[in-house]
Amino acid sequence: MKLPLFFDANVKAGAAVIIDPAEATHITKALRLRSGDEIALTDGRGHLFRATLEIVKHHVQAFPQEELKADDTPVALELAIAPTKNTDRLEWFIEKAVELGVGKITLIHCEHSERPRINGERLQRIAIAALKQSGRTWLPEISELQPAAEWLKSCSAGIKAIAHCMVDQERLLLRNLITPNTSAAIAIGPEGDFSQAEVRTALEAGFSSVSLGDARLRTETAALAAVHTYNLLNQS
Repeated sequence: MKLPLFFDANVKAGAAVIIDPAEATHITKALRLRSGDEIALTDGRGHLFRATLEIVKHHVQAFPQEELKADDTPVALELAIAPTKNTDRLEWFIEKAVELGVGKITLIHCEHSERPRINGERLQRIAIAALKQSGRTWLPEISELQPAAEWLKSCSAGIKAIAHCMVDQERLLLRNLITPNTSAAIAIGPEGDFSQAEVRTALEAGFSSVSLGDARLRTETAALAAVHTYNLLNQS
């Protein structure tokens, strides 16, 4: 039976971890754990520890002991996405992408974007919850919102792809571009798609135009399809 997993960015063997009050309530009320019971702790950077609980009233501490072997490995995929007008859809994508496995999520502001601001702290909380639920130990970085053109010009992944719906542009199927064990960056535009200028900037920066199939997908669906495709083609 796997131990319930919790997150602390600074966890290390031999150093007590004070459990956040909300997590402490979950440990004592929902899981009904007691002093001496064990949990697993990850720092989100691939390290996993077995830890023993000490519970005094509402105060919960964990004492990391043995470092365990994690089941997951880093995912060399950066997924750039224009935040959706409906925040719930972006949050849904963050949750599912973390569960599937992604190295970094970059939020880009495009010419046709309809959401100029995001709540980064909330997205981080959603990512951590998804990390714990899926049993992963690698927490993806979620960037602050940045101009799409700047990101396109600075991206240095081994494979660079921009997904768009412009039928007058030659596009490869994403699955035919991805090669195993190669870092990749995939850009997904807003509901109104990337502009012609943004696509041109991407091509000049070495990106390849890609398609995810014949159907016209919502932004968050396209982004999740891209994450799934990359992971599927990199399974050992």
